Amino acid sequence: MTLEESIAALARETGASSSFVEKVRALFLGRGIDLEDSSEPYTAALHAAFRRHAAIRHEIDATRESLARLHSNITDLGQAFSEQLARLRAMRDAVERKGSLRRRTTGAAVQVELHPLVRGEHDRLVVPGPEDVQ
Repeated sequence: MTLEESIAALARETGASSSFVEKVRALFLGRGIDLEDSSEPYTAALHAAFRRHAAIRHEIDATRESLARLHSNITDLGQAFSEQLARLRAMRDAVERKGSLRRRTTGAAVQVELHPLVRGEHDRLVVPGPEDVQ
């Protein structure tokens, strides 16, 4: 079997792209090896190269599919976040409207102030001891 026949047969078996087949042919021709020579000395290397190429193509296809699923999931997630944001804004607006309505009906807004904590005269300092408060 010639190199040309062997390359063509492996290309059909593995579904190799025409560009890869042309590169393999160019590799042999570039090294001065005639494609009509016997493929016997190169059989193992050709099989390995075509199998590797098929495995790489398979991985690339799987990666493309994963990226497409990931893109779809990210799009869905973005839509869900947008919907949640719209709901939260609507809830905030409703709470603000309700609060302003309550202030109008009572006439005063409720203000909460933080008072500083001051130690009182009835506070006890407690230090834990072996048996009693010390």
